[in-house]
Amino acid sequence: MNIAVKKIELIEWLAKIEDQSLLEQIDVLKRKAIVEAYESGMTPMSSEKFKSLLDEAESDYSNGRVTSMDDLEKESRNW
Repeated sequence: MNIAVKKIELIEWLAKIEDQSLLEQIDVLKRKAIVEAYESGMTPMSSEKFKSLLDEAESDYSNGRVTSMDDLEKESRNW
């Protein structure tokens, strides 16, 4: 069975559920899966990488490579 067919079967099954408790359990499972997927893509940053990024940020600030809050707000209005 391919994934598209499985998704349709699950959608049809979910649409028929009347049990609030079961729906809440499914929602908890969904949220847990989302968090796990997000966290699995995260890897801890080494202290060397952190220091390098901090040095780069300090250099940007010292050399005026920054955006003011006003400019950022103006830019965000066009998103």
